[in-house]
Amino acid sequence: MKQMIVRLKNPFALAACAAIAAALVMNAPLAMQGARAALALCGNVIIPALYPFFVLAAIYVQLSGRGKTKRPAIGAILLGLLGGYPVGAKVIAQLHTQGQLTREQAQRLQLFCVNAGPGFLIGAVGAGMLGNRRAGIVLLAALTAGSLIMGTVLCFGRTKPALTQLQPKTEPVSLLIAVSQATKSIILVCGWVVLFGALTSLLHLLPFGWWGAIPYLQVLMEVSTGTAAMVQAQVSLPVLAAGLAWGGLGVHAQVLGDVKSTGLPLWKFWLARLAHSGLAAGICALLVRVIPVHTAVSVAAVAGASAPVRLWAVSAPAGIALLIFCVFVILELDLRRKM
Repeated sequence: MKQMIVRLKNPFALAACAAIAAALVMNAPLAMQGARAALALCGNVIIPALYPFFVLAAIYVQLSGRGKTKRPAIGAILLGLLGGYPVGAKVIAQLHTQGQLTREQAQRLQLFCVNAGPGFLIGAVGAGMLGNRRAGIVLLAALTAGSLIMGTVLCFGRTKPALTQLQPKTEPVSLLIAVSQATKSIILVCGWVVLFGALTSLLHLLPFGWWGAIPYLQVLMEVSTGTAAMVQAQVSLPVLAAGLAWGGLGVHAQVLGDVKSTGLPLWKFWLARLAHSGLAAGICALLVRVIPVHTAVSVAAVAGASAPVRLWAVSAPAGIALLIFCVFVILELDLRRKM
C-alpha cells in the first residue's frame, strides 16, 4: 500500500490520469461507444473463445497439485498456444506457486507462452474480420512457429533445475472451484478489454492528419479492437501478424500479475513480445509467398469487419483445440494410473 501511495505522488502520473479523466468526461459519447463495442466483442468473441480454456486450465492446475507431474510445462505450453493470450501466463504462475515449475522455468515459459489462440485467429480474425478462414490459418501458423522458435532458443542447452518436493494434495478435483476461478478470470479479462476499448476510442480525437496512424496505435494498446481497425485499414497480413503477436497493452495488463508473481522483469517480457512480433511477421511474409492468401482486405471483408462475429465461427476451431487438450489430459491421467 505504501508503495502504491508513493507511485501516485508522481506528478506525471497524476497529470496523465487527470488528462485522461477529463478527456473521458468531455467526450463521454465517444468513450461509451468504444466501451459498448468492447462489450460486444467480449460477448461475441472473447468469452466463447476463452472461458472453456480457463475452466480446463483450472482443472489442469488442480491435477498437477495432486502429485508429481513429469512434464508440467507441456500443459502450460499447450494452453498458451491453444487457449489464448492470458491462459498460458496464468497456468505458468499457478504451477510455479505449487512448486511444479522452478522460478527460472516459469520465467522462460512466460516469455513465449502468451499467444493468440486458434479460436480468435481462425474464427474471429480470419473468418469474421478478413472473410477468409485460410488467412486465419496462416496467421496461426506464423504466430505458433514464432513462439516455438523462441521457446527452442530460450530452452536450448539449459539444465533441468531441481524442484522443491511438495506434499501432494489429496482433495478430489473440484469442477465447482474450476468454474469459480474461470469466472473470476474471464470477468477480469473483459474488464480490461472494456477499459481499453473506452481509452482507445479517444485516439479519434487526434488531428485528422494523424488518423492514418490510429489503427497501429490502437493495436499497440488493445489487440481485439486494434485488429479490427487494422483490417479496416487494409494492412498486409505480415503487419497484422506482428500486431497480433505483440498482443496489446490490454493483454499485458491482464497477465501483469502472473508475470510479476514469477519475478520476470517487465522489460524482458516486452522485449520478448517485440521479438515474437518480428518473428511472426517474417514467417507470415514467407508463408504468403507459398500459400495463396490475399494480403490486402477486399471491400466486402472490410464491411464484414464491423459486423458482429458469429459464435459458430469462433467455436469451431476452439472446439478442435479443446478436444486436443482433453486428449492430453486423458493421457496424463492414464500415465498417473500406471505409475
